Amino acid sequence: MFSSDGRPAERIEQLEVRIEELREAIQRSRRLMMAGRACAVIGPALLACFMLGLISFTPVRLIVGLSLAIGGVVLTGSSRASTEQLELLLKQAEKERSAAIDGLGLVEPGHPAREKGLRSGRPGV
Repeated sequence: MFSSDGRPAERIEQLEVRIEELREAIQRSRRLMMAGRACAVIGPALLACFMLGLISFTPVRLIVGLSLAIGGVVLTGSSRASTEQLELLLKQAEKERSAAIDGLGLVEPGHPAREKGLRSGRPGV
């Protein structure tokens, strides 16, 4: 997805931006999934109200109830699949970012191997 040439810091920055975009997309997808669940509950509830006589029957209300039920199930399923796919992409981007950071060869301050190398005058020894 990203070119390997260029500075590692730029690649890490690109991955950070991509990770943030994926997190936002996952949140949107989850909101759509919740809306789908709500529609999948409201539609059948409306149909049950018709059968119990709580709401007067009209063809338009019947179509609305059926549309909410079917549309809610479809939206929930579609959003669930999208969310799972986005979460996989997020994990992959996080792994790439970790690999890029590890590739920098950073050493923690106070790391015993690093301090030993500095005392002997030869780095990493």
